Amino acid sequence: MSPTPALNYGAIACADANMLPAACCALLSIHNNLKAVNAKLLLLALGAEETQLQEIAAFAKRHSLTIDVLPDPTPRTDEPAFGRWSRATLARLYMELIVPGDIDRLLYIDADAVAVASLDELFQADLDGKALGAVDDYVMAFPEKIDRRQQRIGLKKGGRYFNAGVLLFDWKKSVEDGLIRKARETFEREPERFPSHDQDVLNIAYDGNWHRLDARYNAQTGILPFIEQPAIVHFTGRKKPWQAVMPWTHRRMKAFYCWALEGTTWASFCKASSLTDNMASFAGHYSTVLTTLPKIAKVRAHFH
Repeated sequence: MSPTPALNYGAIACADANMLPAACCALLSIHNNLKAVNAKLLLLALGAEETQLQEIAAFAKRHSLTIDVLPDPTPRTDEPAFGRWSRATLARLYMELIVPGDIDRLLYIDADAVAVASLDELFQADLDGKALGAVDDYVMAFPEKIDRRQQRIGLKKGGRYFNAGVLLFDWKKSVEDGLIRKARETFEREPERFPSHDQDVLNIAYDGNWHRLDARYNAQTGILPFIEQPAIVHFTGRKKPWQAVMPWTHRRMKAFYCWALEGTTWASFCKASSLTDNMASFAGHYSTVLTTLPKIAKVRAHFH
């Protein structure tokens, strides 16, 4: 029996100029949490100018990384059909046009996510013959909401719906079967139909062809309290840990961003938090907890 050929792994983040520091930190966190796997780090830097390319290179050099910056394949968003959507929002739908063809497994990570534990098992996960591995979206804890979403976008009632912030692609299968292209074409036909834009159309394209990963690999803000050993923390919601008033549940992650960006031209991206800021974060968190206890119980039941 001939040996199984070694796979080529990649990890990709996409960001516009405002989120480049966060995207580079996401890629750094992946690199720092791999030992048995060697993954090529890819960055789709949307509309990046020469100064920004230099900043990316300086960040990579500081952390002894190689980050390959890919050309921007996204359409102009000032056209009528796409005016509502940012290029960063659309980027995942155009990755097949620029991701190197030798990649077998590709991990996509949102710029507002960070790896906090080993990812070797994730990259080598058995996808059970499926083209994608993903984690249930937070909305799956609320049957009435997911039913409405599935009805609106044309998915069958009772099926699963994944969050697109962390996606493990069998990349060659996805490309050969035209799944990314299908998602893109679905969006381009009716861009205003999908409230969660690219996440909705990716769920349509991969319907029945994705493997449910353990929630620890995409610990979204709302489910994080119920994940015992998160591997990737995803900062869903408006507040991020690099902001002055940050989500209280993510307060420990600020140190990572400050460390990663220290000594770079992006150092000010991570804002210092005053005592007043921390008090506001604390108060906001517990106010939300006290007013959403029934909702929290449903999330716990689904994800714990």
